[in-house]
Amino acid sequence: MQRLNVDSNQNVEKTNDFRYNNSKLNKKKRRGRKSRSERENTFEDVISYVEEKRQALMENAFYQELEENIKIKILPPNRPTLVDIVCYGIGSIEKSYRSQYQFALLLILKNLLKITSKIYVYDPVLTEVDIEVLTYFNVELIKTNEKAKRTISNQTLFYMPHCPLGLYDNLISANWERKKLENIIIFGNRLEFYGESMTKTTFNRKAPYISQISLSKLFGCSHFQHVYVSLTILLLYALKILKSFPFPSNITTVTDNIFNDLSWQWFRMGNEDDEDFEFWCEIQKVGEDDLEDDLEII
Repeated sequence: MQRLNVDSNQNVEKTNDFRYNNSKLNKKKRRGRKSRSERENTFEDVISYVEEKRQALMENAFYQELEENIKIKILPPNRPTLVDIVCYGIGSIEKSYRSQYQFALLLILKNLLKITSKIYVYDPVLTEVDIEVLTYFNVELIKTNEKAKRTISNQTLFYMPHCPLGLYDNLISANWERKKLENIIIFGNRLEFYGESMTKTTFNRKAPYISQISLSKLFGCSHFQHVYVSLTILLLYALKILKSFPFPSNITTVTDNIFNDLSWQWFRMGNEDDEDFEFWCEIQKVGEDDLEDDLEII
């Protein structure tokens, strides 16, 4: 299986996937010179790292599958034309090669999805160099911490690989109406995973908007005002309108956990299950003071 290695030399030290001969590094250190890993990355360095990783991803075996999946499942006429991309939790592109890979994929997706507008990005750890890099790639910085509570006005892809569960919860709650959710695609952690792996108590605490919905409108009876759907029942409801398919599993990288367990996800509207279950009922709001820190980008 093809790997995303920049150099095949085995006697090397890895820094942002550039590779150096150990003996040469040792000589440099003896002369008092800093290695690339010991000094600050420049704007030009980071641009080079991102371009390398973008090229490596496009040459990897997974790319053809990714391109085909997008063509037959996401591009029109299968889905409405996407207008915007919003990215949360990308990390520091300057300091993290994982972030460089994820940012490189973001640029690839913009091209494959034929999106002509800007990408919008927020992460509190972004450095001045990161912001320069975003500008270079025509990416717009979101200046305030939205906590993923952005209400959409256009068809939008939310690019959120490995974000905390609470951010997905905030995103869904901020767009809790049929006409909004039907125009959202989430690229991120497989949401069904949380229902499979968490206890009801933990899930309710970390994602109250996903795990709890008021039944007062669903049944139209006053005594249901404070009844909530249990996690198991909610998942049965949600899975009937949640459509997802996994990110290509044959991608190989220089390290694990960059693109693992990710999926494309959206809500299917206007089908029989959607009408039967009246999914768009009121949500019992939970005060922000009661929510854990992982409900926002920190």
